[in-house]
Amino acid sequence: MRHFYFQIASAMVAVSGIALTSCTDKEEADAPDYPADNAIRFAATTEFTRAGDITTNNLTSFNVYAYTGTTESPNLFMDNVTVSKGSGNAWTYSPVEYWPANESVDFYAFSPAGWVNSKGPLSASEYDAYPGTQDIVYAVAPDQRGSSGMANAQVILNFRHALSKATIKMRSSDANLTVKVSNVVMANIMTKGNFRFPSESTSDAIATGNVGTWTDQNTPNTYVFHMSQAPDDLIILSTTPTDMGDTGLGLGGAKFMMPQTLTYRSNGSGNDTYIAVMCSIYDAKSGAKLWPNANTPAENVVEGSTFGDGLLKFPLSTSKFSAWQPGVHYIYNLVINANDEMGAIEFGNPTVDSFIEVISNYE
Repeated sequence: MRHFYFQIASAMVAVSGIALTSCTDKEEADAPDYPADNAIRFAATTEFTRAGDITTNNLTSFNVYAYTGTTESPNLFMDNVTVSKGSGNAWTYSPVEYWPANESVDFYAFSPAGWVNSKGPLSASEYDAYPGTQDIVYAVAPDQRGSSGMANAQVILNFRHALSKATIKMRSSDANLTVKVSNVVMANIMTKGNFRFPSESTSDAIATGNVGTWTDQNTPNTYVFHMSQAPDDLIILSTTPTDMGDTGLGLGGAKFMMPQTLTYRSNGSGNDTYIAVMCSIYDAKSGAKLWPNANTPAENVVEGSTFGDGLLKFPLSTSKFSAWQPGVHYIYNLVINANDEMGAIEFGNPTVDSFIEVISNYE
């Protein structure tokens, strides 16, 4: 009887803050011709984009709250103002605000609109990340001052991603096998939690005080990366990794998920967070089904499966990390090959991929 091993490799890279200060591979915007007054203004440049991520190329608006006064006694100065990209990549809003005399202003910005609660960024905002199709970004620029003698005084915002990002790729390098995958999900992922803006500038290097925090993560749910409804929807693995989020009924692409602790204490039971794969394995020459079979443990058999599939579970936590961090793209590479040890889970060499940087320059 042929047995199999199921190998998982994971990848993560801590990305520098999603910056709006300088960029490469960008198209410079024409400088807008503003009068020499003391208005608060915004401007931006553009860069390349990656599907799903918010970048300055597809960022068409962001919302701003601003406060004067002190941390203990803040005074609302700009109340959820929408700043929109217009012609020539100029950022405009209405009514225009002017720098207050002898006072500094703290700016809080975010995109898209609506995910920060109506009380504003000085209190925690409850957010629901399900179904994982929306990227959200935020920025803080405290203690800003204008000058009546300086034309085009502008706010420099440095946006960062608030969520983590996850991708699942699968392949098989054994030419003697045909592996057909029907469903791929991530299970027990917390979808709701409270986000709080940092108090320090997000333009600085990443530190404890300038990164937003998530607390009270709750409401576990399942994120679908691939789901087959008919034989034509089955994915046949090859030596080339298949991005499972790009096919079937998984809503498409990578998932944006709430940063959270990942647990795997047993075999994917209880509150464990894991990847679940429903698949069947065949002999490539004869077409005979090799797995699941009569000797497959009950926990690896999917009762009532349309395609008679077995079930594999892979932990989301690894020896490299036990929690998802914001602004990090985690790529899980699953390899299904023949082996002497059925169902053993091994960790291969990690691959690395970067979460896209959002870079915009205010001049």
